[in-house]
Amino acid sequence: MEISIIIMTLNNRDVLRRAIEVLFAQAFPHDQYEIIVVDAYSTDGTAEMVQALDGPVLVRLVMQPGRGRAAARNLGARAARGRILLYLDSDIWSDPGLLAAHHVHYPPGVRRVAVQGVHPFHPDTLVTPYMRTKLISPDLTVRRQRNLSPYHTSGGNFSLLRTDLEDVGGFDEGYTGYGLEDLDLALRIHARGVVIRYEPRAFGYNYQIDTLEGASRKMREMGEGAVYFWRRHRKSVRLGLFLEILPVMLPLKWLVYQTPPIMPLLRWIVPRAEKREWLLVLNECYKNLLQEAYYDGVFRALRAPRHTVQKAACREQAGAPPSNWQG
Repeated sequence: MEISIIIMTLNNRDVLRRAIEVLFAQAFPHDQYEIIVVDAYSTDGTAEMVQALDGPVLVRLVMQPGRGRAAARNLGARAARGRILLYLDSDIWSDPGLLAAHHVHYPPGVRRVAVQGVHPFHPDTLVTPYMRTKLISPDLTVRRQRNLSPYHTSGGNFSLLRTDLEDVGGFDEGYTGYGLEDLDLALRIHARGVVIRYEPRAFGYNYQIDTLEGASRKMREMGEGAVYFWRRHRKSVRLGLFLEILPVMLPLKWLVYQTPPIMPLLRWIVPRAEKREWLLVLNECYKNLLQEAYYDGVFRALRAPRHTVQKAACREQAGAPPSNWQG
């Protein structure tokens, strides 16, 4: 078994079905990859749908209560049999060449390599003003193909060798909300000498129609995770700047995002601008409202006890893995 594809899901049955069906059509030997679905006890019939699938590739279902994305990623890895672990989000509809594009970077005997694929939004998802604003701000990030910065990684379409995941003890399960567990892993494997490669041919469309409300909930969780992340990495100045949570920055962030009148004004503007399709105005409103949600999470986490971070730091100093990797 060369590749184990690990997909986390929760109440995304129909989109997940399509994601698995296109994986059945990969231009890669069907006996050389498997699909593992980690379901956080969906209530929309996801488990029944997965169990009923009849395709040319082995699909296995693993159930886990909602302990967070990092715990789900680790559970999928423990269940996997492949030499290579490929993490795909449940809304990624893969191009037929996605597996082969990842696999070419892992010849026999290779060590300390990881691969980042791409997953832009599917054109059919751009059906609301919120989704259409995704096209307004161009992605100007410069990505080095042979040595990608860990800061440019995303777990939605990302592969690495099983041995390299095991070497760092898996994903840190201190991340219980949305996001940053993938960046944390990228930083840790990079520190161990893993070279991350950017592979545009490992392509899949992201079929997710998000809403401002849903995105705000994710950003609030990410804000909480950002504080854990920063403390976990010994309050690195570079990380603090990247996450925009250095103490010197926070008074201004509080003034802008946590006090009147700016945010109430933007909330008043949004429905009026949506009615008129003023996408440029909406883009600025949405970005700032999402930042408001992010700093809701940041300031909430800053007021919370630090015992989870201290516990993780003690484990690291003792040479133990940062997560419950062994289950």
